[in-house]
Amino acid sequence: MSEVLKLPRWVILWLIISTVIVLWDAAFVLCRPASFPGGDLGFLWSFAYETYLAVDRSYADVANHTIAAFAVMSILEACVVCVAVIADRKGRGYLAHLLVMLVTSLTGAKTMLFFLVDGMHGWPAVGHNELLPLLAFWVIPNGIWIVVPLTIATLTGRKLLRCEAAQV
Repeated sequence: MSEVLKLPRWVILWLIISTVIVLWDAAFVLCRPASFPGGDLGFLWSFAYETYLAVDRSYADVANHTIAAFAVMSILEACVVCVAVIADRKGRGYLAHLLVMLVTSLTGAKTMLFFLVDGMHGWPAVGHNELLPLLAFWVIPNGIWIVVPLTIATLTGRKLLRCEAAQV
């Protein structure tokens, strides 16, 4: 059974790479303003966030507590990912699949909420952009955090359902 429920290699790779990126992003948000370009810690992030701060003003707004709350959620999600990857490595495939389905669903939903919060307020964070920078630096990169996690949630959920059906 654990052999059947081994997480696919590409899923493990996504989880590891995305978790590193998410933790790096959360650290940027939670360390603001020191993490801003020119700040005491800015050298760690400036190469990536110099442009992003101009595209997404919410990241530049230290008073935006919604972004900080998303960052804290990201850290919690990263903890669940770690438990899931360890469970998979220890042959606890059912638990790994269940946790991955849960955490990737949360990641996709959180990212949709990120879009919805700005949209429901009239796009104050990104509405100033021209279409190309908006697509290149906000819609597509953030859209990936919806499509891939929800694809993984669907795949792991289907595998769990097939496992349950086989036991009945």
